[in-house]
Amino acid sequence: MKRWIVAFLLTVQGLSAIPNTVFGGIVNAQSPLDGLDLTGPLIAGLRGGELPGEWKEESSVAGTRSAYLLARPLIWGQEALLVRGLWRDESLEELQITFNDAGSFFGYFSAKAPEHLSKREKEEFFDEQTRVRQEEFTTLHLESLAAIKGELEKLADRGKGKSLRFGKSRAIRAEVTEYQWEGMTARLFHGEERLVRVSLGKKDALSDQWMDRSLADLDARSYRQWLQKRATKEESGDEVLKGIEVVPQGYRPYCGLNTLVMAGRYLGMHLDEDWLASAGKFKNTGSAAGSQMLSLYGSVASEAGLKMKRLNRFEETVMKRSLRAGLPVIVWRRWSSNRDREHSRQTHSFKQTGKADWGERSQLVFPDKKAPLHASVIVGFNEERREVLFLESWSERQGVRRMPVEEMKGTAYLTFCFQP
Repeated sequence: MKRWIVAFLLTVQGLSAIPNTVFGGIVNAQSPLDGLDLTGPLIAGLRGGELPGEWKEESSVAGTRSAYLLARPLIWGQEALLVRGLWRDESLEELQITFNDAGSFFGYFSAKAPEHLSKREKEEFFDEQTRVRQEEFTTLHLESLAAIKGELEKLADRGKGKSLRFGKSRAIRAEVTEYQWEGMTARLFHGEERLVRVSLGKKDALSDQWMDRSLADLDARSYRQWLQKRATKEESGDEVLKGIEVVPQGYRPYCGLNTLVMAGRYLGMHLDEDWLASAGKFKNTGSAAGSQMLSLYGSVASEAGLKMKRLNRFEETVMKRSLRAGLPVIVWRRWSSNRDREHSRQTHSFKQTGKADWGERSQLVFPDKKAPLHASVIVGFNEERREVLFLESWSERQGVRRMPVEEMKGTAYLTFCFQP
C-alpha cells in the first residue's frame, strides 16, 4: 500500500462517517439543530431570509465567503453530513449539502490484526475487514442516492431532472442532474460509490463550471495580471503569495488532494477534495493507492487556463519563476516527525525574533526513501536566507512554515508548478 500518509496518523482508528475536513467542529458543537429537518429554513435563507444555526467560516475563493453549518440536520428527511454556504457580496448564493461521502466513512486504513497471525493471514484479515466496510458503505450510499433522487423528483416541475455537464476539463468534469421548481435549482452530484451531494440555489444563479463567475470571463492576460498582484515581497525579504488558505484534510489519505484544493481555490476555483476523490477514482480502502491523482493535477491547471509543469525533482529556479508570477507550487516529498518539529521551532523563532537558525546545512539529515510520503504547497521563499515557505494540509493553525532550500531539494521527489 503506497504510503501517502504521515506516520503518526497510521494508528488512527476508524472514525464515524463525518466530513473530516471539519472534524471536531460539527461533532463538538452539539447543536440543538441536530436531527431537525431544516429544509424549509435553508431554502428560505436562499430566498433572502435568515439562516438557522451557527456557521463557521472556512477557506474560500477571493471575492466570496464560505462557511459550514455547525450542525447535522435533516434535509428532505435525510441526514446531512455537511451543509456549506457560499456568499457573494454578503448575499447567500448557493448551499452545498453532502449526504454521503466515502472519504469520511473510511478515513485512514488503520485496522489491527491479531498478533498471532502469519503475514498472509494478516493480509486476509485486512481484506475481510475492508470488504465488510465496503459492503456497509455501498448499502448506505445507494439508499442515500435513491432517497435524495426521489425527493428531488417529487419537487421538480417535470418530475425527472435533466442531465448537464459541470466543468470543462475531462478528469474533473461532473455529469450532474438538475431539477427546478418554484424559482429554485438543485443539482445532484453523484460520485459513483463515493459521494452524494446537492447544490441548491435560485433559478439560473448556479454556475456550470468550477471557476468563479468573477474570473471565468477574464482573458488570459487579465487573469495573469490578477494573479501577479497576489505575489508580494515583505520587509523580511520573504516573497510570498497572498490568499492561499489551508483546507484541513482530517483523518483521510488526502494530502495530495487537499494541497491541490488549496491551490485551486487560490486560483479561483470552487473545488473540494471530496469531488476530486470521486473524479480521481479513489478506492474505498482508506488509502490513495490506485487513484488517478496525476490526471487531477493537470486538469485543475487546465480548468484555470494554465499549464502544469511536472518535475521528478525540485528546481529552485522553476519554483521562483512560478511564485513570482503569482502561481503556487505543490511538492510531493518525504516526511519525518523530527524535521517537522524543527520546522515548527524555527518558524516560531522567526516570528518571535526575525531569525531562524538551521545550523550547518551540509550536516542536516533528511528523511530517506523509506520515510512516509506527504504533499505540501509552496507559497513563497526567502532568497537571502535560502528558505522555502510552505503550507501543510493538516492544520490551519500552523500557518506558513519554513525549511531550508537544501531540505526541499533533498526530500521532494515530484514537483508540480502551475504556469501561464
